[in-house]
Amino acid sequence: QLVSRDHTDIRVLSLYAFSAFEQQRFGEAVAAWEMMLKLLPAGDARRAVIERSIRLAQEK
Repeated sequence: QLVSRDHTDIRVLSLYAFSAFEQQRFGEAVAAWEMMLKLLPAGDARRAVIERSIRLAQEK
């Protein structure tokens, strides 16, 4: 619900993704991280961390 209200807030998406990951809701975490990748500029340093997090969640 929080994400649908403000899907462009990277900070909210990040908190949501890591919370979902910690609760083993890996599909939700990946969806949030993928949305973050769509919103971040191509050269943003955070992209590498997000991509690694997605791979880790997909292995679970």
